[in-house]
Amino acid sequence: MLTNALGEIEVLGLPAAIEAADVAVKSADVRLIGYETTDGAGMVTVKIEGQVSSVQSAIAAARSAAAQVSKVFAVSVIPRPNTQLGGVVLSPATVGLGAPTSVDQAAKQAAKQAAETKAVAEQEQQSATESKAVAEQEQTPVAEAKTAADADAVTAEQASEAGEGAEAKKSPAAAGAQGAKRTTSRSSSQKKTSVGDDKPQAEKK
Repeated sequence: MLTNALGEIEVLGLPAAIEAADVAVKSADVRLIGYETTDGAGMVTVKIEGQVSSVQSAIAAARSAAAQVSKVFAVSVIPRPNTQLGGVVLSPATVGLGAPTSVDQAAKQAAKQAAETKAVAEQEQQSATESKAVAEQEQTPVAEAKTAADADAVTAEQASEAGEGAEAKKSPAAAGAQGAKRTTSRSSSQKKTSVGDDKPQAEKK
């Protein structure tokens, strides 16, 4: 299928055709479709495609170069060829049709490099994801240990508070016991004093 402008130059003999094709692709950004021969007459038609201005420049240069080698019979530039011409221009009789050109090779190389770059980027991204997962797994035991330590600290604090509460409850009872003991001691002392006071009176009698 033709999507660009079509350029053709018809010359006498294959050497002139090869010269025309070489100059055409070197002088402008065009793609060489191939060449087609005329049975029995020795004429060869070179076909190129590209942007209109590039095709015009390439055909002009090819005509000048081919004229120095042999005879040029005709040239043609069709800016927007009809799609129905595809079957005529791109016929099986065209030699070199479908052969890879430098432009095609460059495009394939660029596509290959882009695919390799994409593969490398995906691999790096996968490695980064795996590294992140490993780091998270390594951090999990630390977090669990910290949680356990916090729980132990809370338990110890609660135990300390419970102990303080028990001491607070125990203190009034201890104070009461000490007070009772002191009262008993005083009573004993007073009783002894009374007995001592009564003894001299008995002797006096």
